[in-house]
Amino acid sequence: MRRTAITNLLLLGVPELMVRQISGHAPGSKAFYRYVSFAQQYLDSAIDLVHERMNALIDAEKSQSKL
Repeated sequence: MRRTAITNLLLLGVPELMVRQISGHAPGSKAFYRYVSFAQQYLDSAIDLVHERMNALIDAEKSQSKL
């Protein structure tokens, strides 16, 4: 249950520091990461989002340089 709660809070965008406080893990505690489990689907989605944003930035820079 603890692994699910920590992972879900992080996926919902709750800052890591707050999740650590809720779960009782001190800042810098390596044990915290033992409870973090992301499905490959979430990792793939995050990578796709970063790729889309980077492409949008590149396209915006190209548009401005043409002006």
